[in-house]
Amino acid sequence: MCTQSAPSAIAALMAYLDASPTAYHATANARARLELAGFTALDEGAAWSLQAGRGYFVERNQSALIVFRVGTGSLATDGFRLVAAHTDSPAPKLKWRGAAERSGVLRIPVESYGGMLQSTWFDRPLAIAGRVAVKAADGGVRWQLVLSSRPLAIIPSLAIHLNREVNQGAAINVQQHLAALCGACSFADILKELCGATPAELLDADLFLADCQLATLCGVNQDIINAPRLDNLCSCQAALDAIIAAPPAAATPVIFLADNEEVGSETAQGAASAFWRDTLERLCLTQSNGDRETIFRALSRSFLLSLDAAHAVHPNYEEKHDPAYAPVLNRGVVIKNNASFRYSSTAVSSALFRQLCRDQGIAHQDFINRSDQPCGSTVGPTCAARLGVKAVDAGIPLWAMHSSRESAGVKDQQALTQAVAALFVMP
Repeated sequence: MCTQSAPSAIAALMAYLDASPTAYHATANARARLELAGFTALDEGAAWSLQAGRGYFVERNQSALIVFRVGTGSLATDGFRLVAAHTDSPAPKLKWRGAAERSGVLRIPVESYGGMLQSTWFDRPLAIAGRVAVKAADGGVRWQLVLSSRPLAIIPSLAIHLNREVNQGAAINVQQHLAALCGACSFADILKELCGATPAELLDADLFLADCQLATLCGVNQDIINAPRLDNLCSCQAALDAIIAAPPAAATPVIFLADNEEVGSETAQGAASAFWRDTLERLCLTQSNGDRETIFRALSRSFLLSLDAAHAVHPNYEEKHDPAYAPVLNRGVVIKNNASFRYSSTAVSSALFRQLCRDQGIAHQDFINRSDQPCGSTVGPTCAARLGVKAVDAGIPLWAMHSSRESAGVKDQQALTQAVAALFVMP
């Protein structure tokens, strides 16, 4: 729950996390917030007419958004200030056609979406959320977002008496051990609860399990956020906060809230798609009356900040970090580097971002993986390669990344929002 001591911006983040159990909900909630702030929705299939200073957004697949505020200067000379994040998080996805009665209860098998920390999904009250496609009254297809209002499932652990070696480590078979158990009911009962439809009306669905416990603040000083999906909705929230509050500036600020980062980004709504570059090019063509030269000039004068969570040093596992690059909760934004460019940062781009943080008094720190451990990645390298822009990877440090619940520092989220806001007015 949001405690009274939570600063308003942190309370807003926690509310966003609570209301966004899937990428579809995260995108719908972002869209609603943008519309309330006066941003105009654009249709990819319609001609665009844009005005300087006005805010716009375009959506794809109900799970990805590109948002921009047209700059007051010339794109050819002032370029873009770009921020990328992602709306998806690892979670069990229901293989709902396999739902069947087993030992007196409904059992629904799952598959792993993204690199889940699988053991953290056991013994939690779980909601079911996602989107369904049902037959419409006119014979067409109607998509509907769904979220159960109460826990509908649980994945119980096997008792230690039946698995004596479990505390020495036990392999988890996703097909066999992570299936959701829903009590004495049928899938028709689940569907009725979610959307009022019958199995005969259901055409298809993307349904996930979601932790029912709300985001909360922890610690004596209430300085730790514990919540699902901090990776990477904390970055989405920071980007949205900054672009909604952005003052008029010569450069055009743009954020890309991409989907499917957790499974490689190779989708029409992912960072590896043409979605972002095509949108930027349309923006340039609209402003320059069809001169394609503008997109190349604009990108050469642009800067990309790729936002994704970083690994905070875990006090119980300090040996997992290089001591010179061990980010600490509530010590600021993390600048991420990797020699194999699993992150987009270079010495040039990192220096520019570090100087921006210093000029604005924004706390920042550094992360490089231990040299004997493989490194994760982000949308940063993919976006930088496809756009050909200077880019840096940054984010807030987390404990338990890819768990069903992660932890972050309150001060770090505030610093991240300040950093994005500063980027949007960077000359």
